[in-house]
Amino acid sequence: MQDHQNFLDNEFVGEITESQTALRSYIWKMVGDYHCTEDVLQKTNVVLWNKRMEWDPTTVFLKWAYRIAYFQVKAYCRDRRREQGRMFFDHDVLDVLAHDTPRFESMGDLQQALADCLQKMDKKKRDLLLKRYQKDCSLEEMARKQNCTPNSLAQHLRRLRIKLSHCIQKRLSETSVIPEG
Repeated sequence: MQDHQNFLDNEFVGEITESQTALRSYIWKMVGDYHCTEDVLQKTNVVLWNKRMEWDPTTVFLKWAYRIAYFQVKAYCRDRRREQGRMFFDHDVLDVLAHDTPRFESMGDLQQALADCLQKMDKKKRDLLLKRYQKDCSLEEMARKQNCTPNSLAQHLRRLRIKLSHCIQKRLSETSVIPEG
């Protein structure tokens, strides 16, 4: 039984560690202040740890963590309003902000979407786009090798980046996790 609990605790630590950037962004969006965000994040992490036995490892961790963070933000705003008379968003505004969650769970999701979309691209176009981001590769030099003007190459690269961006956005929207109200 102890080995099973250690396994779950280790899995939980991995999930909570991976979610820190997304949680910080989610909290910051509602409180709008770096120091307040860090305070709420710390309290959220404590609550997450204390409630770790309630988390079902077969569910999406971040969805559960967002709900806990949301209630920690509400408590933080209530306490600050009471202590300092400081104005914070009312509960209706917090509800709207809370449901406008980040569109991906982690940078890993973004990187995976980028990799998938690059893989879908025609090899020649992908190589051209990637070449532009290599060190010591100027647009003028690339245009000369492609037998075109720098301006036409810049326009072509711009169109490729737009297509890539649309692909990434579509991919992320297919895998988005939005907490329930």
